[in-house]
Amino acid sequence: MLDRLIRALAEPRKPAPDIQLLAKATVAAGGAWWLALLLPGHDQPYFAPLAALVGVYPTVLSSMREAGRFAVGFLLGVLLAVPVSLLFGQGLWGILVVVPAALLLGAWRKLDGQGLQVPFTALFVLLVGGTAPASYALPRLADVVIGVTMGIVVNMVLPPPLRRAEAGEAAYRLGLRTAELLRDTAAEIREGSLYGSAHRTERLLAVHRTTLHVADAQLTAAESHRFNARSRLARQHPPLPAHTVLDSLYAAGEQARVLTREARRGGAGSDPSLLSTGFREEFGDLLDLLAGLAAECGRSGQGPSEEQLEEAWACYRSVRALAMETYGVDGEEAPNRHLAQTQLCALALQLLFDLVPESAEVTPVEAVGAAAR
Repeated sequence: MLDRLIRALAEPRKPAPDIQLLAKATVAAGGAWWLALLLPGHDQPYFAPLAALVGVYPTVLSSMREAGRFAVGFLLGVLLAVPVSLLFGQGLWGILVVVPAALLLGAWRKLDGQGLQVPFTALFVLLVGGTAPASYALPRLADVVIGVTMGIVVNMVLPPPLRRAEAGEAAYRLGLRTAELLRDTAAEIREGSLYGSAHRTERLLAVHRTTLHVADAQLTAAESHRFNARSRLARQHPPLPAHTVLDSLYAAGEQARVLTREARRGGAGSDPSLLSTGFREEFGDLLDLLAGLAAECGRSGQGPSEEQLEEAWACYRSVRALAMETYGVDGEEAPNRHLAQTQLCALALQLLFDLVPESAEVTPVEAVGAAAR
């Protein structure tokens, strides 16, 4: 029951509504509408509040980026629709020309998620602009400029929070998922049996998905500092995990998946006699120890301590000595056992290397020398 509770608490929750973002979007939309009404010829400046919403994103940088894409998409739609309207009119022929051309322009990778603004604007100008599409489009273009500017300004004056905590939580979950995978593999090695395929797939995919989530969270956290007045007070927030620690967690997660697949193909699945009883117990202990290191790296955002590394290397040396055993229970030589055990040791050694950040006091080269003694 306690294990289920811990896992439930560690699962990513559905984010609560961002009240500050909702308030800023409301202020930006209302302010853009009011400013646009002050200009002549703007009786219904509906594009102003729409564009203002695009200028309010969870980070200032993303607000500027998406607002720029929105404005470019709107401008491309206008530049396409005005000549088509004058040449082909507002009817069927105009639509047949505008739609494919606008969709092709909207597929421009620079526009990304704002690509649909091109066909939307083009059809709007074509079908509503009448016989004077340019006169209709120019005031709307001014509305867009007012709207995106208002959105960006509001988001900068009321700066959004720094997204640091999300990156730390994602790193914690990655360490936890990697640890769960390694502990499952340790249990399979000790018992010489496999979990169900659905369970294995769930564990492997959980590590992979969490790795992708960590990358996204880290990017968002770094982006939240750009053009953000709150970044000057960043020292008051918990520090982000060091890049070297994140690199270690990424590598460890992938290596854990490799080790798990190899263990299931060999010692835990096809032929339990490939691994000796003593090796199974010792190797299971090593995997449990590595699982603890991975979980601790994710929790603390720092590399393992010197004491933890010394314990891990000592356990590895013990397992490596057992891996050299080549005889079965009947005393006959079993070369396949030597191959299976040494291969698992090599994978575990690589995983241990992955868990040692580049900034650690004990380097992998020094550790190899210690392990060989």
